[in-house]
Amino acid sequence: MQLYWEVFGEVFSTDDILKNDFNPVYRFDDQLVDGAIIDIGCGQTSPLIQYADLSDRRLIGIDNEAFQLEKLRSRMTEIAGAESEKWELITSDIQHEALPAGKYAMVILYNILHFFSLKECSELMGEIYGHLITGSLISICVHSTKYYKNDPADPHNNEYFKHYFTQEDLDLLLPYKNFERIYSADVERVYGKKDHDVAQMWGERIITAMNIKDGRVKADIRRQGKEKLTEAEIICVYKKL
Repeated sequence: MQLYWEVFGEVFSTDDILKNDFNPVYRFDDQLVDGAIIDIGCGQTSPLIQYADLSDRRLIGIDNEAFQLEKLRSRMTEIAGAESEKWELITSDIQHEALPAGKYAMVILYNILHFFSLKECSELMGEIYGHLITGSLISICVHSTKYYKNDPADPHNNEYFKHYFTQEDLDLLLPYKNFERIYSADVERVYGKKDHDVAQMWGERIITAMNIKDGRVKADIRRQGKEKLTEAEIICVYKKL
């Protein structure tokens, strides 16, 4: 995946990322309470880029890849004009290390929870709950059961993506007695040209990095890079009661 994100950084400019950011949480900016904005599993497509010029807000980004955070930092600096002392970009394994201290006004969980089982998601949410206050927002995007890679008949179906979600799964993680769901969408997104460019370049990098000689294997990798794919996601925003 490091090869993928290296290619992504070459193809997608910061302006591209901002134009293609479909996170609905921004429509609730006027409801932000006091506290930090934290993006868990932020990568370099983080809403933190959108919020980089908020000089009075503590911004926290967590990822397990340091090179992702360095790229994110450069993108945030590009938007803000200068680096801020209120930015905390942390290399961390969220399953084994505690979250940063303090209260969170907003938690971003985009394209991260499907890498965990429901039990692991519940444990992570339990830790997050301890940092929330009344009015805190949680914005989530997860692969739904309609995601193109989901094949329940495949015995290896949940080896990479550990869980494909339903709306009911998310509502169990953020129960009605503690949270109000203020936004929900079931989204199917067709890959755009730049997504395909990344996929094809990534395939060529894999072939080179792994020194693949077998013509059939190379052809299969290149074929996958040209496939017209549709991502199926559930996107929600919840508010802490």
